[in-house]
Amino acid sequence: MSNKDNGVDVALNFLDRFIHPITLFAGGIALVGLTLTIVTAVIFRYIFNSPIFGADDFNEMFLLATVAFSIAYSARKGGQVVVEILTIVSGNQFTRWTDIFVKLLGFVMMVILVWVLIESGLNAQEYGETTRSLEITLQPFFWLLAFGMALYGIVLFFEMVALIRGHSITK
Repeated sequence: MSNKDNGVDVALNFLDRFIHPITLFAGGIALVGLTLTIVTAVIFRYIFNSPIFGADDFNEMFLLATVAFSIAYSARKGGQVVVEILTIVSGNQFTRWTDIFVKLLGFVMMVILVWVLIESGLNAQEYGETTRSLEITLQPFFWLLAFGMALYGIVLFFEMVALIRGHSITK
């Protein structure tokens, strides 16, 4: 069995099959919820002249979920901003090692961020961290964001390993 499939590391292909359904469906549901909440709030505010109390809280929570699930997917699809000036100046081999270093640094940062988000989630209810209007506890949303950042950390780790092994990380 080959270690490469269409030039991409086999582990990254497995990761894509694991992460894409989670991020697409969960992020899609959050995006639909955000859209419906905004449209409903606008209709009630401007057509019926009766704004919905707490609609902003729901908008924030749906937006947080959308972002949490979109980061890992965006990283694997190449949707994030990349400045490739180092390739022009230094060549592919140097750029490969700087990419490995940056992915390692990003992975370490994601581990720390996930740890802090989980801890914040554990403390959120105790310290009374809630949304502004409806006072919905932020505890599950800290954990949701931690899950999204953990998925992104996994993506960074697998991409770093693929680069170390000399494989491509893009399809």
